[in-house]
Amino acid sequence: MDLFTYGTLMFAEVWQRIGIAQPAAQPAILPGYAIYRIRNALIPGIIHTGPGDQVRGILYQGLDATTLEELDVYESDLYQRIPVHVRQQDCRIIECQTYAIPLVNRTVLSKEIWDADWFQQHALAQYLQS
Repeated sequence: MDLFTYGTLMFAEVWQRIGIAQPAAQPAILPGYAIYRIRNALIPGIIHTGPGDQVRGILYQGLDATTLEELDVYESDLYQRIPVHVRQQDCRIIECQTYAIPLVNRTVLSKEIWDADWFQQHALAQYLQS
């Protein structure tokens, strides 16, 4: 299974913390989605918004069922793993899965756009200690 990640799972330190070997990765873009910070938290969530929006992230390919089960536990029931199509750097479209915020949990999202660079520089160390 292929998995698109856009938040904490883009960082090797997080994979190490949760005790899962980080698979090979490559950049990808998820069109039609937007990324926001979860209220009172350092983590993000994505929602489907439509044309014009996109989320940059990482595509991990070839994850086995055991790894996906462990990631499902890590992501919790705050997220729902759903099928999506992402665009790779060479413009190929790949079907994969991602963790999105389901409609029932949308109120947890703030209006603040989540930024991976800011997270890495200012919040990753704190997140790893929590």
